[in-house]
Amino acid sequence: MKKRPTLSTKRAVEIFEEAVDIRRGYCADTDFFRMTEFWEYLCEDSETWSIKRYRSGEKENFKRKAGVIAFAGLLTLTVDQELWDRASKGNLFFNYLLAHEAGHLILNHHAKGAVTKHFELYAGPNFKANIPATVEELEANYAATFFQCGVALLEPRWEALELARRAFSDPYHVEKLQAQVRLDAFRRLLNRPRPKRERVVF
Repeated sequence: MKKRPTLSTKRAVEIFEEAVDIRRGYCADTDFFRMTEFWEYLCEDSETWSIKRYRSGEKENFKRKAGVIAFAGLLTLTVDQELWDRASKGNLFFNYLLAHEAGHLILNHHAKGAVTKHFELYAGPNFKANIPATVEELEANYAATFFQCGVALLEPRWEALELARRAFSDPYHVEKLQAQVRLDAFRRLLNRPRPKRERVVF
């Protein structure tokens, strides 16, 4: 059996900082949003960013995956129209799926060349689930939740399910990362003194 990838606490903190920094360039810490809104904002009036929606012809058996194609400085999100529509209506899992794609961009995974990054569902014993096959995919999962929830993950007043609903995120990942960001080791690294850096702007 292939060993699942893991992240160090230091790397998790770096991803949190990057995702929150970019989130703050889009909205206030107290705001939450659907990922379709963010993707439309990202691509509006852009010559390098675009969204390609397609119809598979299936209402229930549509492709439950999205991908970002990066080539020659151009980035295109490809997504089934049905998935997009359900995310627009607030479906938590499909919003999380689109956030995962944004996570690859937040972490600049596309700088490695002409590649397609995608979130896929794999059959499990009782349901379909995302299994990160590589460290990059795991990092994108972290970035997705950090981007959707922001610093609200650090606030004790938020229950995981309530926060997931407000942030249109996946409850499983919110609960998992909420527990991680509240650990002493994570907080110590997060609060360490560090030099100022320029904010990344999409």
